[in-house]
Amino acid sequence: MTRDLRIARGWSQGRLSDQTNTRYGTALTREYVSRWERGVVSPGACYLRCLSVVLDVPLAVLEGQVDRREFLTDAAGAA
Repeated sequence: MTRDLRIARGWSQGRLSDQTNTRYGTALTREYVSRWERGVVSPGACYLRCLSVVLDVPLAVLEGQVDRREFLTDAAGAA
């Protein structure tokens, strides 16, 4: 879910967790981000809202209502 969006920003898993923790005071770890990206666990609603802001993507993309690859393609075309 977050991997493509994170990579599109050029961020590591550690940077994503650091940015989220800095902005929201959470205790997100790189390891937990890795578990999300491998499909071992799914982020809860609170983390989805945080990730939406930190990654600067609509919440609907993270919730699967909008195809993230299509979103990335459209965003790259607009840049």
